[in-house]
Amino acid sequence: GGSLPYSIQTAQKQIWLHSYFHGWRAETSGRSRAMPHIKTYMRASADFSQLAWFLVTSANLSKAAWGALEKNNTQMMIRSYELGILYLPSAFNMSAFSVEKNIFPVSSSSTGFPVPFDLPPLRYSTK
Repeated sequence: GGSLPYSIQTAQKQIWLHSYFHGWRAETSGRSRAMPHIKTYMRASADFSQLAWFLVTSANLSKAAWGALEKNNTQMMIRSYELGILYLPSAFNMSAFSVEKNIFPVSSSSTGFPVPFDLPPLRYSTK
């Protein structure tokens, strides 16, 4: 019953990736016990107060989802069709998104970006 379809054999070949894994936590929204089956990628400031961009998608970190060059680098082979939404501040005449601490703001005039999990993300322990 692991939460990631990620074998130990693959993990041992991708040590560099381990520092990017974090535990799911969403206490602010009351959803820590209900991790969604979404993939989110973002570029956050060092203090997690601003976002340069935010992507929510069905795409895993895999060649099947993102594609790989084949036939002497002349063709891109994508094996899975995925869907996602890329949020760019420039589309809203902003230079960056400020992170909304409360994802259910009382006012509809909130200008913060509602990240669906707690920030900063919690790193896995070394165990």
